[in-house]
Amino acid sequence: MNFKEVLDTVIRYCRPSRVILYGEKMAGHDMRSANLCIIVDVMCDKKSLLRKLYLEVNAPFPVQFLLYNTDEWVSMRKDAGSYASAIEKKGTILYGETTKGEH
Repeated sequence: MNFKEVLDTVIRYCRPSRVILYGEKMAGHDMRSANLCIIVDVMCDKKSLLRKLYLEVNAPFPVQFLLYNTDEWVSMRKDAGSYASAIEKKGTILYGETTKGEH
């Protein structure tokens, strides 16, 4: 499973409004580890969804997932000292709009 397949799996299982890559480790052009922040539009059973993702994603490098619903994301990223705010500033949006419904 390559990185595009990881992202496709996340999109298929989560139907996210946004996916942000942050804290990735690279060795040349090869991904060594990745952290994905996933924002979903609806409330869901996060534990169950995360379990499914970890079972379905079989990447050749470690992948960590962080899951927020849209309301949590909007609220948390407003706090300049929050992890969500840091991800918003430094992360790379892989999927979704940059300002979807967040004003």
